[in-house]
Amino acid sequence: MRIFIVGAGEVGIHIASSLVREGHDLVMIERDREKVTSLERAMDVLAVAGDGCDPKLLRRHGVTDADLFFAVSNDDAVNILSALTARSYGAKRCVVRVGNPVLGTTPLLKKDPEIVQLYPERLVAEEIFSLTRVPGAGKARFFNEGRLVLLQARPSIRAAIYGKPLKDLEGPKNWILTGIHRASGTVIPRGDTVLRPGDLLYAVGPAASVPEYLQSIGVNAEPTRSVLIAGAGQVGSWLARLLVKAKMQVTVIQRGARRAAELAAAIPDALVLRGDATDPLMLAEAGVEEVDYFVAATQQDEVNLLSSLLAREAGARAVVALYHRPEFLNLMHAVRIDIPLSPRMMIAGEILRMVHRREIVSLDLVEGGDAEVIEFQVPERARVLKRPLSELRFPRSAIVGAVLRGEEIVLPRGDFQFQVGDRALVFTLTEKLAELERMFRGR
Repeated sequence: MRIFIVGAGEVGIHIASSLVREGHDLVMIERDREKVTSLERAMDVLAVAGDGCDPKLLRRHGVTDADLFFAVSNDDAVNILSALTARSYGAKRCVVRVGNPVLGTTPLLKKDPEIVQLYPERLVAEEIFSLTRVPGAGKARFFNEGRLVLLQARPSIRAAIYGKPLKDLEGPKNWILTGIHRASGTVIPRGDTVLRPGDLLYAVGPAASVPEYLQSIGVNAEPTRSVLIAGAGQVGSWLARLLVKAKMQVTVIQRGARRAAELAAAIPDALVLRGDATDPLMLAEAGVEEVDYFVAATQQDEVNLLSSLLAREAGARAVVALYHRPEFLNLMHAVRIDIPLSPRMMIAGEILRMVHRREIVSLDLVEGGDAEVIEFQVPERARVLKRPLSELRFPRSAIVGAVLRGEEIVLPRGDFQFQVGDRALVFTLTEKLAELERMFRGR
């Protein structure tokens, strides 16, 4: 595929680093010449210094033959104009990153079905909201109309799961451990794998028995009733609306007076306080010691980190912090922030799904970016239809967590055989994605 990426920020670089391994013809356009120089040194891409809205530049580099055009800079106007220009020259499909939802109502965008709008802040807010439905989890992705769930959770260090091979542990019925994230990278578990304190676990199972699974790894959590949000930007605003609609008690701390007044008027059922979330007295006034979740959702990583530490020390039950620079992830782990979230990772997962074939229904990046959770739909004449799972030579760096067959949820064993129309939930290291695509591809 010939793919254009406008914007070499965190989102653009992450997308490019994933796609370059798959052999696509990539063109990256970035205004900052220093970034362009570093891109040329780090990746096998055509990096161009210039304006993504420049018609001559786009045509000179072959936008007329573009299969996909990703406009993911931090400037909404640049993203929208560059995508409209690319479409006018023949780019087959454009994806536009939009921060301000008002700009997404532009008629020129809405009337073209081949221009897809993505709102990273909305994706983050929806992710955090899903976590409040499953307290104790660090990530919750629902499938099959909410009946099946993929959970990310960190077990208690006191849980009775350490020191024994997984084959000797008894877990809750119909749950499969699909991945283990460690400082050294992501591991696909086997029968002889031994869990370590500090491991971050990914598991698939019935949504109805989530409490039973969490209890088995030593995580006990009460239902979510109250949430304190630091920051009334796009993430904070979207999240406050979702939480209020779900009848939760919501408090927002916002430093700017005008933005605080606007949010208070827009969401009258939320308590909006003007103040600094890194001020312990402000947090105390907001009742941080009693909240179920504290969410640091400002644009500044330093503010999110500091306010999260203060909230945790004050007694908040669970702490969620956004980070925008990847170097902050390890720091947040080091100081034991419960749930670090990256808008970059979320939008990158959505975009990468669009690059792949129709067999991929959904794709999520795992924390750290070295593994993915993929939902494949099995087409006619796919290689996986030929023989039982135990004979498919499935990559050792991948595992099938569950298969959705109509209304039925199947936990596959060695004698399981795929049928046309099955949806397979696969946890895999990124390096094996191309091999899996070939296995699930219709001929």
